[in-house]
Amino acid sequence: MNDSNGRTLRLDPGILVALIVCGLAIWPFISRSSLPQATDAELHIFRAAELGRLLEAGESFPRWAPNFYYGFGYPIFNYYAPLSYYVALVPGLLLQFDVVDGVKLVFVLGSLLGGLGVYGYVSRIWGRMPALVATGAYAYAPFIVFVDPHARGDLAEAFSFAIFPLALWALDRLRCCPKAWNWLISVALIAALTLSHNLMALVFAVIIAGWSIWQELVSGVPPALPASSDLATRLAGRLLRLRLFLALIIGVGVAAFFWLTVFLERNAVDLGSLIGDGGNFDYRNHFLSLEELLSPPTLLDWAATEPDFVLGLGTVQWILAALGVGLLAAGRAPGRKQAAFFAILAGILLFLMSPASRFVWDFLPFLPFLQFPWRLLGPQAFALAALSGVATAGLMRSMSYPLARWIPASLVGLIMLSSLPLSQVPPWPADFGPTTAVRVLEEELAGRWLGTTSTSDFVPSTVDAIPKPEQALLADFFAGRPLDRVNRVTLPEGAVVRSEEITPLHFRYDVKSETSFLLRLFLFDFPGWVVRVDGVAVEAELGRPEGFIVIPLEEGHHFVEVMFVDTDARGLAKIVSTFFAILAMVIAFWLWTSRAILTATSDRSPPVCRGGAAELLIVSAVAIMTFGANVLLLEPKGWIRLESADLTAIPAQNDHYAELGEQIALIGYDAPSTGASGSTVPFTAYWQALRPPEANYQVFVHLLDNRGQVVAQSDALNPGDFPTKRWPTDRYVRDEHDVILPGDLPAGEYQWSIGLWSAGEGRRLPVVDSAGLVLGDSVYLPGQLTIE
Repeated sequence: MNDSNGRTLRLDPGILVALIVCGLAIWPFISRSSLPQATDAELHIFRAAELGRLLEAGESFPRWAPNFYYGFGYPIFNYYAPLSYYVALVPGLLLQFDVVDGVKLVFVLGSLLGGLGVYGYVSRIWGRMPALVATGAYAYAPFIVFVDPHARGDLAEAFSFAIFPLALWALDRLRCCPKAWNWLISVALIAALTLSHNLMALVFAVIIAGWSIWQELVSGVPPALPASSDLATRLAGRLLRLRLFLALIIGVGVAAFFWLTVFLERNAVDLGSLIGDGGNFDYRNHFLSLEELLSPPTLLDWAATEPDFVLGLGTVQWILAALGVGLLAAGRAPGRKQAAFFAILAGILLFLMSPASRFVWDFLPFLPFLQFPWRLLGPQAFALAALSGVATAGLMRSMSYPLARWIPASLVGLIMLSSLPLSQVPPWPADFGPTTAVRVLEEELAGRWLGTTSTSDFVPSTVDAIPKPEQALLADFFAGRPLDRVNRVTLPEGAVVRSEEITPLHFRYDVKSETSFLLRLFLFDFPGWVVRVDGVAVEAELGRPEGFIVIPLEEGHHFVEVMFVDTDARGLAKIVSTFFAILAMVIAFWLWTSRAILTATSDRSPPVCRGGAAELLIVSAVAIMTFGANVLLLEPKGWIRLESADLTAIPAQNDHYAELGEQIALIGYDAPSTGASGSTVPFTAYWQALRPPEANYQVFVHLLDNRGQVVAQSDALNPGDFPTKRWPTDRYVRDEHDVILPGDLPAGEYQWSIGLWSAGEGRRLPVVDSAGLVLGDSVYLPGQLTIE
């Protein structure tokens, strides 16, 4: 291992301590079998499993998932960042892990690598001990430790939050030491970051570009070659001066085989569903108030299907960051030039997550695709972690040594203790179940999602109407046969078609017919599908409204081949990637042979903050004791979590019991007592299934005047965005609504009512008493809303 000047070093023992600090963050994953089935994690598992099947069939980078969407196929891999899926499949190749354990390992690696990246970056500038505090601040930031991996189960995004700190660490080493190895690692990590998550890759690219500009203009990028009058040396020196920008550009270029294809073929799919107008994906519904950002974590209720949680910054994290900013403003912050960048970054991100930034989101056309402004809590966690390192270094430098040595351990302990409520993750089933194509089909038939997406993301633009499942394909799925995608009902009399699957993306049909006809396939048309009849490429037709491939055939005997190949856009993208990969290697070879040296160094950490064996042991002991207390005492005793029981919801502000159709019970609700006309008021219902519901019911929330007339309402397709047929009987469902009050609503008292109804049957679920007698079709709540 080399330091910033290229000298050989022993392995930094602080790395091991950083891993120990991260131990509590990964405990829920390593202490339990399987993974949750009620978060996006299951979708990522099914995608990884589908990719694994394609890799086994010889498809090295497939862009089409043939078994998704009832077997009609789906271009999910052409548009969704693939890195985390490939990483999840590596353990299966090397250690015989199944795909569920592979996905779990990616979550675990994400936590550990992210912590190491923060440690590496902060330790060089502010020292080893502040870096350990920064590691804890990042690893236990609420969004990093709980929201993304557990509440959302977003594998790709969570993994991007691991790669970003590593990439910034590598770039900082490249800034101070332009060696071939540092160059290659930086380029590789930038490419990995680009392939980790579509949306966050854009955010991180902007941040890294801003960081690089800051280094050039404010902090300074050390020259890499001595001054010389030689023209070649001067040109090389100028080139190396731009090494951060070159690494960013070339790293992104290496990943062009993916992102450039997405850009060039963006019109081949429907991207409109990624931006909701008034729905869950509408960014206007997801800004965060300062109160929420600064709030401490709440206790999680294990009896909830989706426990309530706060999208906060982390209490200790924002306090330390504020202290770091205060030291910076007072001119007492170590590494001021570096600290200033993260203070500015934290301020920008804080603004972009607040409602005050809506005009920016409205103006910039790409921002709405982020969908949730609170996604920026991920990069914000890194900014706050860096500022926590600044605060720690400042505190240590201002105190005498005997006292200063205890500062890092105390802060790490406070950070871990403050995050303990988020370490009490609700349990999940010990067996995830099969990850086969049949399992995916069963989930699609249950109405949970299609193609592992819930909003028709990336459906080919030629599909005017999503077709219903085809019984012939379903029979093949359940019989374990290769899918025969021929629409045999439309074959002319006497026609014979034999179907053969060469690979999952290559089909052959032996066709005999006495008349000309259209061979219709149950296969979505999409750029890349090519058709050859008797070895000659032919232009397929489009079957409307389903968007299926239709092949015109003359009478006689024909051999038809249908295969998925690269388009010109994908070929161009691969050429661009190859060019940048070769360029990266050429520059690495030049750096290796030119023996470029630095003429200046900067940003050395204060001696008092570097720490020794004693300080490292103290931090390790605090981390281990906190971990042990949680595992041996707090989690078994359940002291820092909630466990509602007996048809109650502890978090509910109001208990209220009402049975609907003897299937579902309303067990409580939250509602404000006052409001103002023209405002939006929150309403939350707490439901629990008494027995498996017979259908997927819709929910309505009404606000009634004194005549019983509806003056405001909120409706949802699924209560709590959770189809009722999937509700367990041992957990309750939180159902949040935002009710918009009319601007001309008169002052007075108003009553809430709520109920469930079936859109298919056009009827409401009746409200019944304990004897089963019908009381009505709405639950009238006792709470009043006063409009002043």
